[in-house]
Amino acid sequence: MIILAATLALAALIGGGVLAAGAYPNSVTYSGQGLIADGFGGYDLRTEICGVVNGADVDGPYLLWVLTATGANNADITGPWGTASMTKFGNGTFKYISGWYDPSTLPGNVSATYDGRAKNAQLVISHGCRPFTGGAWCSPGFWRNARDSAWALVAVDRTNAMFNGNVSTFYYGADLDPDALLQTVLDNPPTYSGPPVQGTGVGCALNAFNATGAYLTDKIPGFQFNCAVMQAGGSNACPIDSFGHFKQ
Repeated sequence: MIILAATLALAALIGGGVLAAGAYPNSVTYSGQGLIADGFGGYDLRTEICGVVNGADVDGPYLLWVLTATGANNADITGPWGTASMTKFGNGTFKYISGWYDPSTLPGNVSATYDGRAKNAQLVISHGCRPFTGGAWCSPGFWRNARDSAWALVAVDRTNAMFNGNVSTFYYGADLDPDALLQTVLDNPPTYSGPPVQGTGVGCALNAFNATGAYLTDKIPGFQFNCAVMQAGGSNACPIDSFGHFKQ
């Protein structure tokens, strides 16, 4: 019975968009929780999990929306897909799996309503999986928040890998003075997002922040950093998720 109940709950979660739900008296508008800046005026997912075998909620591209509204018994969510019922998991926690949408289009354009008394409700993107459409560009924000397993995939130790001698000449075109850990560069975009320098091998000028992302992207087995993909600013150009799992 436990397995059956879990199966039915998952089916309801995935299929919530089949029937439109009625509106409830309290509402919350999505404002970007669960996203990170991609360095080009748009957004990436903070956490990516791709493939059911790796712990994803479904195979293929998706977004998992989570509403926390303590004391509520019912909720719905409205976005580019229309209005859909959310499935309750625990006390005041509701979930909905949508298809993939460009994260930059979502803040201010997705909302949830819920019953009961108005609380300090939160609507977030817990995680998801972007489609991969060719080229390769995993942004500095992606690497800043990626798990150690993603860094292990590219054989880089985030605790001691330095900018000079790794990123500097080939991707950036100069050494930093003083030198800095790659993780320090990723954690401080205002400091390292100055004027770009023409690197010797990548075909485009990069600042130190983006050069670090290019260096790490280039080390993903079977893929190469692509300037055009980076400059296009798409959020679907990284072939791995936050845990270093390849997208299928």
